[in-house]
Amino acid sequence: MKSLLLLNSKYLVKRKRAFVLVGLSLILTILLLSIALSLLRIIEQPFDITFNNQKASEILLLFDVRSDDKDKLVQWFSNQEEVWGVSEPSPFIMVNAPLIHKGGELDLSVQLTEHHSGHLVQDEIRMLKGDNSGHPNHGEIWLPTHFEGNYGLKLGDTLGLNLNGELRELKISAFVVDPHYLSAIFNPTRAWVAPGELPFLAPLSELNNTMIGVRLKDGVDLDTFWKHFNASFDYSGKSLQYPLFKRAFTSFYTLLGAVLLIFSLMGLLISLLIIKHTVSSHVFSDYRQIGVLKGVGFTPGNMVLLYLMQLGILALIALPLGLMVSWFVVRMVVNWMVEPLGIPNFTYNLSGPIALSFGIVFLLVLLVSFFSARKAGLVKPVEAIRNTFQKKGNPGGRTSRTFSSLWLPLSLVLGGRLLSSKKKNLVFMGLHMAGIVFVVIFCVNISNSFDKIHNDRTSWGFDNADVVINRKSSIILPLKHGELMEMLGTYKDEIRSISPFNYSNLFILSNENRAIKEIQGKVYSDALSKTGLGNIEGNHPVAPNELSLCIGTAEEFNKRPGDSVAVFIEGQKKVFTISGIYQDVGSLGQGFRLQEKAMLGLNPLFEPRFYGLELHQNVDRDAFRSQLEEQFGETIQTELSIEERKAMVSMVMNVRMAVLTISLFFVLVLVLIIYNHQNSYIQQHKISFVKLKSLGFTSKNLRMVLLWKTVLNLALGVSIGIPLSLWWSPKIMNMLTADIGLVRFPFIPYPTGMVMAMVALFVLGGTAAWFAGSAIRKINFRIISDV
Repeated sequence: MKSLLLLNSKYLVKRKRAFVLVGLSLILTILLLSIALSLLRIIEQPFDITFNNQKASEILLLFDVRSDDKDKLVQWFSNQEEVWGVSEPSPFIMVNAPLIHKGGELDLSVQLTEHHSGHLVQDEIRMLKGDNSGHPNHGEIWLPTHFEGNYGLKLGDTLGLNLNGELRELKISAFVVDPHYLSAIFNPTRAWVAPGELPFLAPLSELNNTMIGVRLKDGVDLDTFWKHFNASFDYSGKSLQYPLFKRAFTSFYTLLGAVLLIFSLMGLLISLLIIKHTVSSHVFSDYRQIGVLKGVGFTPGNMVLLYLMQLGILALIALPLGLMVSWFVVRMVVNWMVEPLGIPNFTYNLSGPIALSFGIVFLLVLLVSFFSARKAGLVKPVEAIRNTFQKKGNPGGRTSRTFSSLWLPLSLVLGGRLLSSKKKNLVFMGLHMAGIVFVVIFCVNISNSFDKIHNDRTSWGFDNADVVINRKSSIILPLKHGELMEMLGTYKDEIRSISPFNYSNLFILSNENRAIKEIQGKVYSDALSKTGLGNIEGNHPVAPNELSLCIGTAEEFNKRPGDSVAVFIEGQKKVFTISGIYQDVGSLGQGFRLQEKAMLGLNPLFEPRFYGLELHQNVDRDAFRSQLEEQFGETIQTELSIEERKAMVSMVMNVRMAVLTISLFFVLVLVLIIYNHQNSYIQQHKISFVKLKSLGFTSKNLRMVLLWKTVLNLALGVSIGIPLSLWWSPKIMNMLTADIGLVRFPFIPYPTGMVMAMVALFVLGGTAAWFAGSAIRKINFRIISDV
């Protein structure tokens, strides 16, 4: 064993450059893998801790007290054995007009809710910034923490709210952690005012909405408990439940973790191929030394163990370094995640992901090293001592003849013949190049697909509206639907199409006619085809008895086009035929679509309140919005399209940053592979290069030969990797984004970006090959004496 350790120390020093490169690839591989596993392990913990620490309710009931008796609801829930507690009713009003801040508008709806003493026990609102006085004071407002980061609000700022045609100003006195509205994706979100404040902001006749929270002893019983409630109580209000709150918070982090995991596994495969090639090349180079060692008593097992120990020692050095870096990266990401949650002393255990990452990578390194080093055990001592195992390859094959044209540069011809003479090396490097090109092209196109959400909004489930008008109905002299349509018709040079719609809720019924689930959807006045929206299965609803379901709702209830579904809508039971299935990331895969004729049969007084305006391309949307607001005044409010909201923009930017990091990781791996391979190739073919120098080739000429060899190999990888990436990228994203309502990811290739990425790969790869080729200068004619 001592002799093996001495030999290993000698080889590690002698081949320090090659081992450093292998070690770097292992560091990068385990870094990505451990980050992915760690994020997926702890991604739900911040939400669960916040939810439990603040004793948040798994069910929020929001209803009109004129339709549902709050006292009966509180009494019913309080009498249930599964219930831990029922919160006191909290009055709220909806503020649908844009919020005013420093003369600008924030396109966000707010559920303005009174904070009372009950929130100190259940559904606790934790103070993150501000004076913790128990409740907001008169004239103050508490906002969720994401307002500060996404909208640039600060403590002490004044926030204007348009209520009944009047601008009411409230002072921001605190940023709080609201356990139900942790994500900025929610719209409307919730804000808090002082107890008894709402009568100062709105007439008593409009204070009919209230909210009740129900916290269970065991959240696992939520589905069963909700079915029991629907079977026992005739409830017509709206409900928000724990899965929605959690899904809204974790959806982005889950997507990010899944992307990292997939490409960490691809990086692991590439690293293992690097190790296989490194061990094989070392066995090849040590052919004579192996014969000598066997001649003095080393067994085949000793020879295999020699190379196994080299990679094992290297892995024991590199992997802990990678895990140490990953710990700091995960810590940074987690701190970024929990900072707006204000979790005191948040602790998490990464021992599981770290141990799993180390175990997987180390075991695979040993296995690949073992199978690659078995060749050393098969070497025959006598043959090895007499020969140096310098096989010439097959220079006369069909592939080699491809690089024999007289009009090609000599360095290119020779580089092509060197590349094609070693089929194993050609396959090895081709697979590496193709895999890295695959990942880089994936990242370029996925980043572009997210960036082009504005241009391809209908594929994401958003309609083609550039501006959305909300016709107010609560003012003294509201504008009628017909009047607004007539006045909008005068903007023929600005407006391409108008799509009137309104929001509606319905309950899906069980076979026993009990409400199972409430979902929100849209009712369109005109043909849905005018909105640009499509379906992934079936067609838009046309007849009064047709509706279409969002993919998440359809899968939850196992529905397909042609099936029927019983619902409770507008106070009536109705059986609809499902005409189509669509996708919508804005509602996380939940919802429905109806035609106005279906709603008129249920409610003859139905009228649309929202109007999606698709503008001509040369129209400035911001200027046009200002023009509309100036003309119509308080009778309307204009809103940004959903894909332009801060939360969606933030998600897009985070995804782009993530895929950019992944692409940089694999570009670095590419540089390491090329540099390592060139060094290995030069060491294995020293005699061949000596012979070429004897024919008059200079070191610069031979470096050009190796450069052309690398460029041709890259070209092979590009020809394989790009088609595979274009084929598989949308399929991968379909799988990763299904949880957020996208089963057909809107994949948009980016030709310019792909060209730029490939140019960068060729430049970096060529640079690595050129610098690695400097080892040729150390090769001289004395090597001939070794033959």
